[in-house]
Amino acid sequence: MKIVHLCLSNFYIEDFGYQENLIPKYHKKNGHDVTIIASRFTYRKDNGQPDLAESGEYINSNGIKVIRIDYKHKWLGKLNDKLKIYQGTYNLLEKEKPELIFNHGIQFLDLLEVARYVKNNPNCKLIADNHAAYINSGTNKLSREILHKRIYKRVIQKALPSIEKIFVLAPGCRDFVREMYNVTNDKMEYLYLGADTEMINFNNRNEIKRRIRKVLNIDNDDCVLITGGKLTKGKNTELLLKSIQKIDDKKLKLIIFGAFSDDIKDEMLKLIELDDRVTYIGWLNGEDVYDYYLASDIAIFPGTKSALWEQAICSGLPLICKKWKGMEYVDIGGNCIFLENDNENIVINSINKLRNDNRLLVQMKNIAETKGYDTFSYERISKQVIP
Repeated sequence: MKIVHLCLSNFYIEDFGYQENLIPKYHKKNGHDVTIIASRFTYRKDNGQPDLAESGEYINSNGIKVIRIDYKHKWLGKLNDKLKIYQGTYNLLEKEKPELIFNHGIQFLDLLEVARYVKNNPNCKLIADNHAAYINSGTNKLSREILHKRIYKRVIQKALPSIEKIFVLAPGCRDFVREMYNVTNDKMEYLYLGADTEMINFNNRNEIKRRIRKVLNIDNDDCVLITGGKLTKGKNTELLLKSIQKIDDKKLKLIIFGAFSDDIKDEMLKLIELDDRVTYIGWLNGEDVYDYYLASDIAIFPGTKSALWEQAICSGLPLICKKWKGMEYVDIGGNCIFLENDNENIVINSINKLRNDNRLLVQMKNIAETKGYDTFSYERISKQVIP
């Protein structure tokens, strides 16, 4: 099947572990002819900061053709980042002649061009997904009432007859689509985020653990927590660091990977320096994240939701994470401990619960490595979207 993945509603970062990377990867692996049409919006690999890729066409590391396109109306300035009207979207679809279009995100005006193509080419099916929820979108009145409830809603409603299915990543994403855009439940289906399970090397786990811990000067019998990602204030890294400081245990270690946003970077680095049990390793390539998970015992994310949660679960890690409405699905049978609020004592008690109960720790690991691995594997997820 000829499949075009459209990444025009948001960013597209080459060689990362996001859905926009991995579903196309497994579609290609399963024998489909795949093209990605993406915006220029990306992030730098060395520090995780926003960046713009060059317009043009290239073949990525998975052997997939990627076409980067720019905005059509430069005079709109910053408004382009909200409206998202691109150069030649319809013509590119005419050239690629897809049988299936997977639209990653529905919040862009060129959705109308995509719907027009599908209407004019009834042999092509259009599916889409929605990543937006109340925790990451429509967070102020102007965005909520004007951008989402009027502009995006009008576009989505006009395109809706051409869309076969809108996949939602979590219950919170379903609520957002229903309440903001008036899309009915029968048009939606769950499609969870996941992990590139091909990168998780359970067979060499012990060797990977020894190698990484040796480099980081961490003993094999230490209890290692790991956290990371795009470390903005909302990720609550400060809360985690201050909580760790209050746990008197030299065998407890914390690995932090990723990039701090500029507004908190200096403060966080100073906090890290205060505790020699904390190791900050900077930005990691997507495939390297899995090895560091295999070298750890517990994943902990006390702030906003990240795709790294599912990746940690697939790597066989118990998960301590902030409880968000509609995100409870990451608990697939006892692999998670939820933090009810931003309280140091709750974080400390959750860590101690696993640190002092090896039987519970092993039980949660087993659930993650078996049921979690199957639930959040992109190899399985990629097949779910094929009509």
